[in-house]
Amino acid sequence: MARTSRNDWLDEGLDALRDGGEGALTIDGLCARIGRTKGSFYHHFRDIAAFLEALLARWEERQTSAPIRHADGGGAAEQRRQRLEEIVRSLDGRLDLAVRAWALRDERAAAVLRRVDARRIEYLTSLHAGPGGTRNTALQLARLEYAAFIGAQQLFADLPVEATRSLELALHRALELLAADQPAAPPEGRAGRRRAR
Repeated sequence: MARTSRNDWLDEGLDALRDGGEGALTIDGLCARIGRTKGSFYHHFRDIAAFLEALLARWEERQTSAPIRHADGGGAAEQRRQRLEEIVRSLDGRLDLAVRAWALRDERAAAVLRRVDARRIEYLTSLHAGPGGTRNTALQLARLEYAAFIGAQQLFADLPVEATRSLELALHRALELLAADQPAAPPEGRAGRRRAR
């Protein structure tokens, strides 16, 4: 039997979390799922608290850091957005739902979730920040887009791919209309003169 790595334990833990919620994250339950002894668990983790901390970090890496790195591989904002949407479609939405449910009852999970939400919104803001726009407009569009994404995860987790894509297109059209309706930022010189008065 191949050696079980630290990441094997963490990935099994993410599967357990997705399938059974945080209540499934016990050492006995994890050992049964992965077919290893407690000694193997303790070889990689000091205790269950250390495992849970590492598990949340693994979730953040898989569901947020890696997708942002993939999307941020260069090109214009539209190209980065296309890469982001491509990889987000392949992510495990049920796992995100499980982390959100966990965060309602556990401050450790809530703190990581707040950080992840902030990172995701910040990245979306960078995609909305086009020429002539303002940081505030880009932030508001990013928040609206992210709120719609989270809402869709909650309400339409089992939608078929075609319906999900139609929902994405409708959201993009709505965001385009909102962005087009925003006043352009004043030229730098005029804004500077107004402040100087």
